[in-house]
Amino acid sequence: MGVRDNLNKLYERFLRNESKPEDIRRLAELFGTADDQTLQDLVRKQLDDPSAITPYSVENDERYDRIFNNLKQQIEPAKPARTLWTKISAVASVVLLLGAGSYYFFRGSISHPVIAEHKIHNDVKPGGNKAFLILSNGESITLNGQHSGIIGKEAGSNILKTADGQIKYVKRHNNHSDKASPFNTLQTPVGGYYKMVLADGTKVWLNAASQLRYPADFRNLKQRKVELAGEAYFEVAKDAAHPFIVQTDDQEIKVLGTHFNVNAYHDDGGSKTTLLEGSIHAAGKNAQAIIKPGQQVISSSTGKLNIDQVDTELAVAWKNDQFMFESEPVRPLMKTVARWYDVEVIYGANVPDVRFNGAISKFENISAVLKILESTGKIHFEVSGRKVYVTK
Repeated sequence: MGVRDNLNKLYERFLRNESKPEDIRRLAELFGTADDQTLQDLVRKQLDDPSAITPYSVENDERYDRIFNNLKQQIEPAKPARTLWTKISAVASVVLLLGAGSYYFFRGSISHPVIAEHKIHNDVKPGGNKAFLILSNGESITLNGQHSGIIGKEAGSNILKTADGQIKYVKRHNNHSDKASPFNTLQTPVGGYYKMVLADGTKVWLNAASQLRYPADFRNLKQRKVELAGEAYFEVAKDAAHPFIVQTDDQEIKVLGTHFNVNAYHDDGGSKTTLLEGSIHAAGKNAQAIIKPGQQVISSSTGKLNIDQVDTELAVAWKNDQFMFESEPVRPLMKTVARWYDVEVIYGANVPDVRFNGAISKFENISAVLKILESTGKIHFEVSGRKVYVTK
Protein backbone atom coordinates (compact mmCIF):
# COMPACT_ATOMS: atom_id res chain seq x y z
CA MET A 1 0.00 0.00 0.00
CA GLY A 2 1.35 3.44 -0.95
CA VAL A 3 2.13 6.10 1.62
CA ARG A 4 -0.76 8.27 0.41
CA ASP A 5 -3.31 5.42 0.56
CA ASN A 6 -2.03 4.40 3.99
CA LEU A 7 -2.35 7.99 5.24
CA ASN A 8 -5.93 8.22 3.94
CA LYS A 9 -6.99 4.95 5.59
CA LEU A 10 -5.33 5.71 8.91
CA TYR A 11 -6.80 9.22 8.93
CA GLU A 12 -10.33 7.98 8.20
CA ARG A 13 -9.98 5.36 10.94
CA PHE A 14 -8.78 8.09 13.30
CA LEU A 15 -11.85 10.24 12.59
CA ARG A 16 -14.11 7.26 13.33
CA ASN A 17 -12.35 6.83 16.70
CA GLU A 18 -11.20 3.33 15.69
CA SER A 19 -7.43 3.88 15.91
CA LYS A 20 -5.22 1.49 17.84
CA PRO A 21 -2.06 2.79 19.55
CA GLU A 22 0.14 1.54 16.68
CA ASP A 23 -2.20 3.30 14.20
CA ILE A 24 -1.77 6.56 16.10
CA ARG A 25 2.01 6.28 16.05
CA ARG A 26 2.08 5.49 12.33
CA LEU A 27 -0.32 8.36 11.56
CA ALA A 28 1.95 10.78 13.44
CA GLU A 29 4.91 9.61 11.36
CA LEU A 30 3.01 10.01 8.08
CA PHE A 31 1.79 13.50 8.95
CA GLY A 32 5.39 14.42 9.69
CA THR A 33 6.61 13.33 6.25
CA ALA A 34 3.65 13.94 3.91
CA ASP A 35 4.04 16.60 1.24
CA ASP A 36 1.83 19.69 1.13
CA GLN A 37 -0.26 18.46 -1.80
CA THR A 38 -1.15 15.19 -0.04
CA LEU A 39 -2.27 17.05 3.07
CA GLN A 40 -4.12 19.62 0.99
CA ASP A 41 -6.01 16.90 -0.89
CA LEU A 42 -6.85 15.21 2.40
CA VAL A 43 -8.38 18.37 3.82
CA ARG A 44 -10.22 19.12 0.57
CA LYS A 45 -11.71 15.65 0.56
CA GLN A 46 -13.27 16.25 3.96
CA LEU A 47 -14.59 19.66 2.98
CA ASP A 48 -16.22 18.20 -0.13
CA ASP A 49 -17.88 15.33 1.73
CA PRO A 50 -21.58 16.30 2.20
CA SER A 51 -22.01 13.64 4.89
CA ALA A 52 -19.25 15.18 6.96
CA ILE A 53 -20.01 18.89 6.83
CA THR A 54 -22.84 21.31 6.95
CA PRO A 55 -24.24 22.67 3.64
CA TYR A 56 -21.64 24.51 1.58
CA SER A 57 -21.02 28.20 2.18
CA VAL A 58 -18.26 30.62 1.22
CA GLU A 59 -16.99 30.32 4.80
CA ASN A 60 -15.86 26.76 4.01
CA ASP A 61 -13.20 28.02 1.62
CA GLU A 62 -12.10 30.72 4.06
CA ARG A 63 -11.80 28.19 6.89
CA TYR A 64 -9.98 25.76 4.63
CA ASP A 65 -7.39 28.36 3.64
CA ARG A 66 -6.89 29.48 7.23
CA ILE A 67 -6.50 25.97 8.63
CA PHE A 68 -4.27 24.66 5.86
CA ASN A 69 -1.98 27.71 6.10
CA ASN A 70 -1.66 27.11 9.84
CA LEU A 71 -1.03 23.43 9.16
CA LYS A 72 1.80 24.22 6.73
CA GLN A 73 3.47 26.39 9.38
CA GLN A 74 3.22 23.62 11.95
CA ILE A 75 4.83 20.91 9.80
CA GLU A 76 8.04 22.74 8.87
CA PRO A 77 10.46 21.73 10.27
CA ALA A 78 10.03 18.52 12.30
CA LYS A 79 9.29 19.25 15.97
CA PRO A 80 8.67 17.20 19.14
CA ALA A 81 5.83 14.69 19.40
CA ARG A 82 3.32 17.18 20.82
CA THR A 83 3.75 19.31 17.70
CA LEU A 84 2.76 16.31 15.59
CA TRP A 85 -0.39 16.04 17.67
CA THR A 86 -1.13 19.71 17.15
CA LYS A 87 -0.81 19.08 13.46
CA ILE A 88 -3.06 16.02 13.49
CA SER A 89 -5.68 17.89 15.49
CA ALA A 90 -5.54 20.75 12.98
CA VAL A 91 -6.31 18.42 10.08
CA ALA A 92 -8.77 16.19 11.91
CA SER A 93 -10.73 19.17 13.19
CA VAL A 94 -11.44 20.46 9.67
CA VAL A 95 -14.31 18.09 9.07
CA LEU A 96 -15.46 18.30 12.67
CA LEU A 97 -15.44 22.07 13.10
CA LEU A 98 -17.56 22.37 9.97
CA GLY A 99 -19.93 19.67 11.14
CA ALA A 100 -21.26 18.45 14.44
CA GLY A 101 -18.31 18.47 16.82
CA SER A 102 -14.68 19.08 17.61
CA TYR A 103 -11.60 16.98 18.08
CA TYR A 104 -9.65 17.31 21.30
CA PHE A 105 -6.66 15.43 22.64
CA PHE A 106 -5.21 14.68 26.06
CA ARG A 107 -1.54 13.96 26.58
CA GLY A 108 -1.13 10.52 28.07
CA SER A 109 -4.42 9.28 26.58
CA ILE A 110 -4.06 10.05 22.90
CA SER A 111 -5.40 6.66 21.85
CA HIS A 112 -8.84 7.71 23.11
CA PRO A 113 -9.78 11.00 21.45
CA VAL A 114 -12.92 12.73 22.63
CA ILE A 115 -15.64 13.85 20.21
CA ALA A 116 -17.92 16.56 21.61
CA GLU A 117 -21.39 17.31 20.27
CA HIS A 118 -22.66 20.87 20.09
CA LYS A 119 -25.30 22.09 22.48
CA ILE A 120 -28.30 23.47 20.64
CA HIS A 121 -29.50 26.00 23.20
CA ASN A 122 -27.78 28.79 25.15
CA ASP A 123 -24.86 28.97 22.77
CA VAL A 124 -22.45 31.85 22.16
CA LYS A 125 -20.67 32.48 18.87
CA PRO A 126 -16.91 33.10 18.79
CA GLY A 127 -15.29 36.50 18.46
CA GLY A 128 -14.14 37.94 15.16
CA ASN A 129 -12.38 40.69 13.23
CA LYS A 130 -13.44 43.74 15.27
CA ALA A 131 -11.55 46.86 16.32
CA PHE A 132 -11.61 50.65 16.63
CA LEU A 133 -8.99 52.99 15.17
CA ILE A 134 -8.57 56.28 17.04
CA LEU A 135 -6.79 59.04 15.08
CA SER A 136 -4.70 61.85 16.58
CA ASN A 137 -7.64 64.29 16.31
CA GLY A 138 -9.80 61.98 18.46
CA GLU A 139 -11.87 60.58 15.57
CA SER A 140 -12.84 56.95 16.18
CA ILE A 141 -13.34 54.63 13.20
CA THR A 142 -15.21 51.36 13.64
CA LEU A 143 -13.18 49.02 11.43
CA ASN A 144 -15.58 46.09 11.14
CA GLY A 145 -18.11 48.39 9.48
CA GLN A 146 -15.73 49.80 6.89
CA HIS A 147 -15.36 48.77 3.26
CA SER A 148 -11.86 48.21 1.88
CA GLY A 149 -10.00 51.30 0.67
CA ILE A 150 -8.80 54.55 2.24
CA ILE A 151 -10.47 55.10 5.62
CA GLY A 152 -8.35 57.99 6.91
CA LYS A 153 -5.22 60.12 6.53
CA GLU A 154 -2.47 60.81 9.04
CA ALA A 155 1.09 62.24 8.93
CA GLY A 156 1.52 62.06 5.16
CA SER A 157 0.10 58.53 4.92
CA ASN A 158 -3.14 57.04 3.71
CA ILE A 159 -4.70 54.59 6.14
CA LEU A 160 -6.02 51.66 4.14
CA LYS A 161 -8.32 48.83 5.03
CA THR A 162 -7.20 46.00 2.76
CA ALA A 163 -9.43 43.41 1.10
CA ASP A 164 -8.49 40.82 3.74
CA GLY A 165 -9.57 43.18 6.54
CA GLN A 166 -6.30 44.49 7.94
CA ILE A 167 -5.10 48.08 8.45
CA LYS A 168 -2.07 49.39 6.60
CA TYR A 169 -0.30 52.77 6.48
CA VAL A 170 0.87 53.80 2.99
CA LYS A 171 2.96 56.94 2.50
CA ARG A 172 1.46 59.57 0.15
CA HIS A 173 4.70 61.54 -0.30
CA ASN A 174 8.30 61.70 0.91
CA ASN A 175 8.15 65.17 2.42
CA HIS A 176 9.88 65.29 5.79
CA SER A 177 8.45 67.43 8.55
CA ASP A 178 10.09 68.54 11.78
CA LYS A 179 6.80 68.11 13.59
CA ALA A 180 6.48 65.24 16.04
CA SER A 181 4.62 62.31 14.55
CA PRO A 182 1.01 62.05 15.76
CA PHE A 183 -0.04 58.91 17.62
CA ASN A 184 -2.87 56.60 16.62
CA THR A 185 -4.47 53.89 18.76
CA LEU A 186 -5.88 50.52 17.72
CA GLN A 187 -8.33 49.01 20.22
CA THR A 188 -9.96 45.59 20.11
CA PRO A 189 -13.05 44.94 22.24
CA VAL A 190 -13.77 41.79 24.20
CA GLY A 191 -14.59 39.25 21.48
CA GLY A 192 -12.46 40.95 18.83
CA TYR A 193 -9.01 40.78 17.26
CA TYR A 194 -7.25 42.57 14.42
CA LYS A 195 -4.15 42.63 12.23
CA MET A 196 -2.33 45.74 11.09
CA VAL A 197 0.86 46.87 9.34
CA LEU A 198 2.60 49.87 10.89
CA ALA A 199 4.16 52.63 8.79
CA ASP A 200 7.62 50.99 9.05
CA GLY A 201 6.30 47.66 7.73
CA THR A 202 6.05 45.92 11.11
CA LYS A 203 3.16 43.45 11.26
CA VAL A 204 1.03 43.33 14.41
CA TRP A 205 -1.71 40.92 15.47
CA LEU A 206 -3.79 42.37 18.33
CA ASN A 207 -5.69 39.95 20.55
CA ALA A 208 -9.07 40.52 22.21
CA ALA A 209 -9.51 43.34 24.78
CA SER A 210 -6.18 44.94 23.83
CA GLN A 211 -4.83 48.35 22.87
CA LEU A 212 -1.81 49.45 20.86
CA ARG A 213 -0.71 53.11 20.76
CA TYR A 214 1.85 53.89 18.04
CA PRO A 215 3.28 56.72 15.88
CA ALA A 216 1.53 57.15 12.55
CA ASP A 217 4.95 57.84 10.99
CA PHE A 218 8.44 56.73 12.16
CA ARG A 219 10.59 58.75 9.73
CA ASN A 220 11.69 61.51 12.14
CA LEU A 221 12.07 59.28 15.18
CA LYS A 222 15.31 57.83 16.58
CA GLN A 223 13.44 54.81 17.87
CA ARG A 224 10.17 53.07 16.97
CA LYS A 225 8.30 52.94 20.26
CA VAL A 226 4.76 51.59 20.78
CA GLU A 227 2.70 51.10 23.93
CA LEU A 228 0.74 47.91 24.57
CA ALA A 229 -2.02 46.92 26.97
CA GLY A 230 -3.34 43.40 26.45
CA GLU A 231 -1.73 40.96 24.03
CA ALA A 232 -0.06 41.28 20.62
CA TYR A 233 2.21 39.34 18.31
CA PHE A 234 4.88 41.33 16.45
CA GLU A 235 6.87 40.65 13.28
CA VAL A 236 9.19 43.63 13.38
CA ALA A 237 10.60 45.12 10.18
CA LYS A 238 14.39 45.17 10.35
CA ASP A 239 16.00 48.58 10.82
CA ALA A 240 19.34 48.49 12.64
CA ALA A 241 19.47 52.27 13.01
CA HIS A 242 16.06 52.54 14.68
CA PRO A 243 15.34 50.00 17.45
CA PHE A 244 11.74 48.89 17.92
CA ILE A 245 10.45 49.15 21.49
CA VAL A 246 7.29 47.74 23.04
CA GLN A 247 6.36 49.38 26.34
CA THR A 248 3.96 47.72 28.80
CA ASP A 249 3.17 48.62 32.40
CA ASP A 250 6.12 46.62 33.72
CA GLN A 251 8.34 45.69 30.77
CA GLU A 252 10.22 47.42 28.00
CA ILE A 253 11.13 45.15 25.08
CA LYS A 254 13.77 46.42 22.63
CA VAL A 255 14.48 44.70 19.30
CA LEU A 256 15.93 45.47 15.87
CA GLY A 257 13.90 42.98 13.85
CA THR A 258 12.35 39.80 15.20
CA HIS A 259 9.17 37.80 15.96
CA PHE A 260 7.74 37.76 19.48
CA ASN A 261 4.53 37.70 21.51
CA VAL A 262 3.72 40.02 24.42
CA ASN A 263 0.96 39.20 26.92
CA ALA A 264 0.37 42.25 29.11
CA TYR A 265 -3.23 42.02 30.30
CA HIS A 266 -3.64 44.06 33.48
CA ASP A 267 -5.53 41.26 35.24
CA ASP A 268 -3.01 38.50 34.41
CA GLY A 269 -0.46 39.51 37.02
CA GLY A 270 2.55 40.68 34.97
CA SER A 271 3.81 40.92 31.41
CA LYS A 272 5.01 37.78 29.59
CA THR A 273 7.14 38.12 26.46
CA THR A 274 7.87 35.03 24.36
CA LEU A 275 10.55 35.08 21.66
CA LEU A 276 10.19 33.02 18.49
CA GLU A 277 12.97 34.43 16.32
CA GLY A 278 15.94 36.77 16.73
CA SER A 279 16.80 38.30 20.10
CA ILE A 280 15.30 40.90 22.40
CA HIS A 281 16.45 43.04 25.28
CA ALA A 282 13.95 43.03 28.15
CA ALA A 283 13.97 45.57 30.96
CA GLY A 284 11.86 45.42 34.11
CA LYS A 285 11.75 47.93 36.93
CA ASN A 286 14.73 46.31 38.67
CA ALA A 287 16.34 44.02 36.09
CA GLN A 288 17.46 43.58 32.50
CA ALA A 289 18.02 40.49 30.35
CA ILE A 290 18.78 39.30 26.80
CA ILE A 291 16.21 36.74 25.65
CA LYS A 292 16.87 33.97 23.10
CA PRO A 293 14.39 32.10 20.88
CA GLY A 294 12.26 29.62 22.82
CA GLN A 295 12.49 31.65 26.02
CA GLN A 296 9.82 33.61 27.87
CA VAL A 297 10.51 36.51 30.23
CA ILE A 298 7.95 37.25 32.96
CA SER A 299 7.86 40.36 35.11
CA SER A 300 7.54 39.63 38.82
CA SER A 301 5.76 41.78 41.40
CA THR A 302 9.18 42.89 42.73
CA GLY A 303 10.25 44.24 39.33
CA LYS A 304 12.61 41.36 38.58
CA LEU A 305 12.55 39.26 35.42
CA ASN A 306 12.06 35.50 35.43
CA ILE A 307 13.24 33.62 32.32
CA ASP A 308 11.94 30.18 31.34
CA GLN A 309 12.35 27.84 28.39
CA VAL A 310 8.84 27.39 26.96
CA ASP A 311 6.83 25.87 24.13
CA THR A 312 6.35 28.88 21.85
CA GLU A 313 3.35 27.26 20.13
CA LEU A 314 1.33 27.72 23.32
CA ALA A 315 2.10 31.45 23.45
CA VAL A 316 1.05 32.14 19.83
CA ALA A 317 -1.83 29.66 19.49
CA TRP A 318 -4.34 32.55 19.64
CA LYS A 319 -2.67 34.18 16.63
CA ASN A 320 -2.94 30.84 14.76
CA ASP A 321 -6.71 30.62 15.44
CA GLN A 322 -6.50 28.07 18.24
CA PHE A 323 -7.01 27.65 21.94
CA MET A 324 -4.09 25.55 23.17
CA PHE A 325 -3.54 24.60 26.80
CA GLU A 326 -0.91 22.63 28.67
CA SER A 327 -1.62 21.87 32.34
CA GLU A 328 -3.75 25.04 32.45
CA PRO A 329 -5.89 25.63 35.58
CA VAL A 330 -9.57 26.29 35.00
CA ARG A 331 -9.65 29.93 36.14
CA PRO A 332 -6.94 31.41 33.84
CA LEU A 333 -8.26 29.18 31.03
CA MET A 334 -11.78 30.53 31.46
CA LYS A 335 -10.41 34.08 31.57
CA THR A 336 -9.08 33.49 28.04
CA VAL A 337 -12.42 32.01 26.96
CA ALA A 338 -14.31 34.96 28.46
CA ARG A 339 -12.24 37.52 26.52
CA TRP A 340 -12.84 35.76 23.21
CA TYR A 341 -16.54 34.97 23.59
CA ASP A 342 -17.45 38.16 25.48
CA VAL A 343 -19.02 36.34 28.42
CA GLU A 344 -19.00 36.66 32.19
CA VAL A 345 -17.77 33.62 34.11
CA ILE A 346 -19.39 32.93 37.49
CA TYR A 347 -17.93 30.27 39.80
CA GLY A 348 -19.90 28.16 42.23
CA ALA A 349 -18.63 26.88 45.57
CA ASN A 350 -15.77 24.35 45.72
CA VAL A 351 -14.91 24.36 42.02
CA PRO A 352 -12.00 21.87 41.75
CA ASP A 353 -8.55 22.84 40.50
CA VAL A 354 -8.84 20.91 37.24
CA ARG A 355 -6.00 21.29 34.74
CA PHE A 356 -6.43 20.91 31.00
CA ASN A 357 -4.24 19.87 28.07
CA GLY A 358 -5.34 20.17 24.48
CA ALA A 359 -6.27 22.29 21.49
CA ILE A 360 -9.42 23.38 19.68
CA SER A 361 -10.28 25.90 16.98
CA LYS A 362 -11.15 29.40 18.23
CA PHE A 363 -13.95 29.52 15.67
CA GLU A 364 -16.12 26.95 17.42
CA ASN A 365 -19.15 28.11 19.38
CA ILE A 366 -18.57 28.22 23.12
CA SER A 367 -20.64 25.07 23.65
CA ALA A 368 -18.05 22.94 21.82
CA VAL A 369 -15.25 24.29 24.01
CA LEU A 370 -17.16 23.82 27.26
CA LYS A 371 -18.32 20.33 26.35
CA ILE A 372 -14.72 19.30 25.82
CA LEU A 373 -13.69 20.75 29.19
CA GLU A 374 -16.55 18.86 30.82
CA SER A 375 -15.21 15.57 29.44
CA THR A 376 -12.94 15.33 32.49
CA GLY A 377 -16.07 14.54 34.52
CA LYS A 378 -14.87 16.86 37.29
CA ILE A 379 -16.42 20.16 36.27
CA HIS A 380 -19.70 21.39 34.75
CA PHE A 381 -20.68 24.47 32.73
CA GLU A 382 -24.04 26.07 32.06
CA VAL A 383 -24.59 28.95 29.65
CA SER A 384 -27.36 31.48 30.29
CA GLY A 385 -27.31 34.46 27.94
CA ARG A 386 -23.77 35.79 28.12
CA LYS A 387 -23.04 34.26 31.51
CA VAL A 388 -21.20 30.97 32.03
CA TYR A 389 -21.73 29.22 35.38
CA VAL A 390 -18.95 26.91 36.54
CA THR A 391 -19.84 24.24 39.10
CA LYS A 392 -18.40 21.05 40.52
